[in-house]
Amino acid sequence: MDHLSLYTAFLGKRYKLKAPLRVIFDASDGTTGPVLKKLNAGRAKVHATYLNAVPDGRFPAHGPNPMKDGALGGLERAVKSAGADLGVAFDGDGDRVFFVDNRGLFVNSDHVAFLLRQSFRPPYLIDVRGGRLLRTKDAVITKVGHYYIKKMMRKLGASFGAEQSGHYYFKDFFNCDSGIFAAIAVMNAVSELKSRGSSLSLWTDALPAYFRIPETNFKVADKEGAVRRVAAVYKRSARAVYRLDGLSMDFKDFWFNIRASNTEPLLRLNLEAGNKKILAAKLKEISALIV
Repeated sequence: MDHLSLYTAFLGKRYKLKAPLRVIFDASDGTTGPVLKKLNAGRAKVHATYLNAVPDGRFPAHGPNPMKDGALGGLERAVKSAGADLGVAFDGDGDRVFFVDNRGLFVNSDHVAFLLRQSFRPPYLIDVRGGRLLRTKDAVITKVGHYYIKKMMRKLGASFGAEQSGHYYFKDFFNCDSGIFAAIAVMNAVSELKSRGSSLSLWTDALPAYFRIPETNFKVADKEGAVRRVAAVYKRSARAVYRLDGLSMDFKDFWFNIRASNTEPLLRLNLEAGNKKILAAKLKEISALIV
């Protein structure tokens, strides 16, 4: 049985492109390369260029994680050089996906989720790291991790879920995450924008401005003690406190979540603010309390 043909035929039905797109795909020397090439072969509205599309377990290009510092550099340069509409980077096994806009700039995962959710019926699932852009009345917040997202997807019959880490979940993909499935959905949305004379960069520029740090790890011997210190300092000024997954505290002009790793002596901090000055100040304050 030709499983690759069956799979690409299934994925191909998701394409709903209104305008042709020039797209640069970076498969990170992983498993998505052969799938993408077969999926897009002969597809008139997809003008595709492939980077690192031959599977190689040594991952010579930039490693299997596109979020590693510098890993997206080749894709960003290729998008700008080609004048492409979109750049798409997958991790090694293809369950995560990241995007570069038509200017060659990284697109925050919250922006991707916000773009995608417009094509799906609520409720939507986000994990505790999801930013304010996504925290609407239609959002259901879950713990971090595919186990919790999939369980809640089934329970609520939700059509779409997203994690800050680049995982996107779909009811039509068995409540599971798929980088290629998400990429097609983003391509459909960008094609819609292009058909109206817009672009991904213009769309993101029009969104409310929030600034956030990458998820930051702190090596801490007493994780519980560190969380207690942070909670004690901020509890009086917090508008809301949640303990769904670690400690989340919300304020007028910033919010943060601190959660402990289950396997390492690490605390993971996510922090978002209304401007860069507040972001830098709160990162300094919270970091000092943690360590």
